[in-house]
Amino acid sequence: MTLVAHVQPIAVTGVGMITAQGNSTAESWQGILSGADRLKPWDGRLPAALQHIKVAACAPLTRPVDLPPRLWNKLSRTQQLACISTDEALQSAGLPQRQISTDPPIGCFIATTVCGMDLSERYYQQYRLNADAADVNLMRRMQPYEVLSLLSRRHRFAGPGYMNLTTCVGSAMAIGAACDALHAGRCELAVAGGTEALCQLLISGFNSLRLVSPDGCRPFDRNRPGITVGEGSAMLLLESEASAQRRGVEPMGYIRGFSATCDAYHITKPEPNGAAAAQAIRQALREAGLTRSSIDYINAHGTGTHDNDITEAAALSQVFESNSSIPPVSSTKRLTGHTFGAAGAIEAAICLLALRHGVLPPNAGSRDPDPQCSLPLVLSATAKPLAVALSCNLAFGGNNTALVFSRDLPTVTEATA
Repeated sequence: MTLVAHVQPIAVTGVGMITAQGNSTAESWQGILSGADRLKPWDGRLPAALQHIKVAACAPLTRPVDLPPRLWNKLSRTQQLACISTDEALQSAGLPQRQISTDPPIGCFIATTVCGMDLSERYYQQYRLNADAADVNLMRRMQPYEVLSLLSRRHRFAGPGYMNLTTCVGSAMAIGAACDALHAGRCELAVAGGTEALCQLLISGFNSLRLVSPDGCRPFDRNRPGITVGEGSAMLLLESEASAQRRGVEPMGYIRGFSATCDAYHITKPEPNGAAAAQAIRQALREAGLTRSSIDYINAHGTGTHDNDITEAAALSQVFESNSSIPPVSSTKRLTGHTFGAAGAIEAAICLLALRHGVLPPNAGSRDPDPQCSLPLVLSATAKPLAVALSCNLAFGGNNTALVFSRDLPTVTEATA
């Protein structure tokens, strides 16, 4: 049958990314392809019992020249990461760092989880030592909207602003919301993504749930011990194809479809049968006007916990009906860490880079693939022509998202479901 896309493709004309693998998109991509293990104990304050846990931390950050040291040092690390990735996204899209009143308004759609918790933790450390001497200004960056406010003021974004707090699907949902705004004509361009910094709350909180692997995650491995906590940021510059043509820029890829579902099965555990996650994938493919046979690569959420990986494998089996029909799969979370609110955007950037360069990124850390998952894992970086990629994310509360990307603009598609 002939499949018809329900929405126009959204062009991705710029990407900015900072991860444990590198402080730019190019550095991060090369580190991911090399499978380099950057994990090490965090240099922040942790109880002695947790100081052995390895995390995926970014290298020291370089201050943007327009932000004076006094202001830069007052920002939360989450804000600093967002500044660096947004600068790169704008530059790679051929846009000025600061917009002027005659420019088309740019929307800003972002996600985070901890925001300024690193500074809040510093405040409470001071408070416990001397309540009267504690610097209350450290609490100013605590609210998540501080990230959105900083980016909007700094770059003079005049379009709609949106902040998402749905943890591990947060930035995937921010990208979906940006696409909706572009389709509805609420803006012509949008910055969409997520940002997350390491803090004691993330490491100790997930460790208390017995979900953290001290030596790093091993997605879809038979003996997977849990997640790797990480930090990073990724921002995508999105616009319609007509806008990209008017500006004379070449898109690095296209967003073809997005969907989100929620099974509300449990506050932390995913629904075991994966039905809602499978529904998200099917809906995203339907929106894109594509069938499952169109997918060349899947970037899985793949946290390396027992429940998540089993559920995600079940969802993929339902969508593709047989494990032998599932295209190559990899989770890149051993390499970047689980960056929570930034995960969806980082993995969206990885999908776009995989399509652009024709390389499958590796499912690092898997030593003995779990036969219960039975997925065609990419065990090392592999060159392969790619046209369409799928990115999946699962989160607390039963939230699921799916994003479909293509390397080129679609043509009339005829396929059999």
